[in-house]
Amino acid sequence: MAMNLALCESDPPGGRAAILSIKPKYASLILAGTKKVELRRTWPSQRIGVLVLYASSPVQKFVGLAYLDKVVECELEELWCISNTHGGGVTYEELRAYLAEKPRAFGAMISRVDVAKTAVDPKRIFRDFTPPQSLSFIRTSDFQTVVQSMFPSEATI
Repeated sequence: MAMNLALCESDPPGGRAAILSIKPKYASLILAGTKKVELRRTWPSQRIGVLVLYASSPVQKFVGLAYLDKVVECELEELWCISNTHGGGVTYEELRAYLAEKPRAFGAMISRVDVAKTAVDPKRIFRDFTPPQSLSFIRTSDFQTVVQSMFPSEATI
């Protein structure tokens, strides 16, 4: 069954769209469905409904979409339990080192993933594209353009 990505002028379900810059190793785990929680030291207060996954160097392309169910803020031990249960893609030692001395961190729970039919060089869409350090909100119209580029035969206007 073909996916119908009807495009309109509202935010994606569940909140705004954002580009997430992520190492290719972790992007692959998310796209494979084995990493269902994205671990972050910081997270914006504005609700995010969908992440456009940008696999960083050496891939440097938009590779898919990750829809978020919720974001939890908690201490290391609780975040480790969430990561261990839902596939965080890291060991306890890696998580502890990543968080360093931060008392609290965030787990973005991924409910669904759409793997791009076509991985897209962001510079085809955004002439002056610079990968975000972590994540960056994008306008609804830009999100629509990204979706149309990644899913060329499935997006409808």
